[in-house]
Amino acid sequence: MSAWYVLSALGLYPQTPGSATMLGTPLFPDALIDRAHGRGITIGAPDAGVGHPYVDVVRVNGRTSDRSWTDAGLVSRGGALAFRLAEAPDSCWGTATSGLPR
Repeated sequence: MSAWYVLSALGLYPQTPGSATMLGTPLFPDALIDRAHGRGITIGAPDAGVGHPYVDVVRVNGRTSDRSWTDAGLVSRGGALAFRLAEAPDSCWGTATSGLPR
């Protein structure tokens, strides 16, 4: 359970090991996951912990994503997640049928 909490606090929620990783609100403004082999994973959420509990925009490796998940490639190859958080929920982000996890 402690590993789940750490990942969830970073904004990552591995719903099923080896499958898509769901995205959530990070608790920290920035974090770096150092991978033993290859590129690490950087996570940025400047408004984390200051009354902005909702994900508004996510960028994966610099590209805006409207999906509420990433594929396993982020964990296996490394990369960057940038979150813009908001005070109110965005009822459009991450809700498109075409953006559902596969």
